[in-house]
Amino acid sequence: MPITGSMHINYMDERIDIVTENDYLKALDRFLELCGSEKTGEELKELLLLIDLMEKYERENCGGS
Repeated sequence: MPITGSMHINYMDERIDIVTENDYLKALDRFLELCGSEKTGEELKELLLLIDLMEKYERENCGGS
């Protein structure tokens, strides 16, 4: 199951943002799902995208400096 739902997807410019905590939790679920299986090329791209988006969300919203 690729990234879908409320994660603010705009396929026209291929921009996907994790905006809410619910978005983040859905991304985390998908991340864990992808980590536990063999990946196609597209799934590997999705995994790398999720990592970038989750790190960005964490920097902006999860304490720290």
